[in-house]
Amino acid sequence: MARTSRQSHLSPAGLKAMRQQLGRNQRDFWSMFGVSQPLGSRFEKDITPSVPVAMLVWLRTHHKLSDHDLADALEALGIHPSAANADRLAA
Repeated sequence: MARTSRQSHLSPAGLKAMRQQLGRNQRDFWSMFGVSQPLGSRFEKDITPSVPVAMLVWLRTHHKLSDHDLADALEALGIHPSAANADRLAA
């Protein structure tokens, strides 16, 4: 049952709509969650994100986490999203 719920809330169209609601391009939106642009694009087309990524997306789009919170978490993990290291980021 949880998988059905996860799929309905995080459909490819739903994820794309969440990103667009925040006015972000794929690179900027997905890098907030430590995800590369190519993988984020796949989430918006045909694959379901992992539970940790799905949780972060939900928390951010429901205003439970800020961009600053996500940036602080990535920095604490030693991940600095940028064009220079986007290939290194993964879900």
